[in-house]
Amino acid sequence: MNKKIPKFNASLKLIIMCSFIFAGMLISFNEAEAYIFEEENTVLHIQEQTEINPVKPLYTDKAELTTLVYMGFLWSPQPVVLPKPELPAKRVMDPAMPVLAPRTEQILETQKVTATGYTAGVESTGKTPKHPQYGITYSGVKVRRDKETVSTIAADPKLFPMGSILYIPGYGYGIVADTGSAIKGNKIDLYFPTTKQVYKEWGKKDVEVHVIKQGAGKCTEQMLTELSKAIDVYKMVPDSWLDKAI
Repeated sequence: MNKKIPKFNASLKLIIMCSFIFAGMLISFNEAEAYIFEEENTVLHIQEQTEINPVKPLYTDKAELTTLVYMGFLWSPQPVVLPKPELPAKRVMDPAMPVLAPRTEQILETQKVTATGYTAGVESTGKTPKHPQYGITYSGVKVRRDKETVSTIAADPKLFPMGSILYIPGYGYGIVADTGSAIKGNKIDLYFPTTKQVYKEWGKKDVEVHVIKQGAGKCTEQMLTELSKAIDVYKMVPDSWLDKAI
């Protein structure tokens, strides 16, 4: 038995054709305006950033309408994802500024010494990482190397008492926290985390070090923390910290 297929009249055909044409024009018009249809059916359209708020992007719902129309005509259950627009690259923060040498009026004296790099390992201290005192200096603080603030160094306490702050050209600020049987007179040891750094960055040199504070015979973790914070802010040891009694 033949079934009769209903015929569309001319007006209905015209309406459907116009709808497809309109949808196509709308999609084409919005292709340049990139958008992302997210998992929770949230469509965000990123507009061109304005000078008023260059960081936070503005959003509109133009892309949402386009997406719904596009999905409706294509019967697609998948979200439509167009290329994401190129946003300005994130600004790279300036690298940390190196510490500054002390001012002339801050220097108490200048001493010519032989500075040798050392580590906390067997090659310098005879201790292994399993040793309970590994990495612990004579003063009791843990060894540290920080080019941007302060590092622990070893010296003869008769020449540079514990807690003395020195500026070593090419190394930075060092605080006397350690000593050793071979460190006598004008000899100091500069701490490095590894032997590779010792040979690559220092080795053994004769240098003129600037004493900017005479120690009182002790060096504590609190002193290290406070001094480190002060240098981190001022990029040098501030006068207010040098004047305080420690």
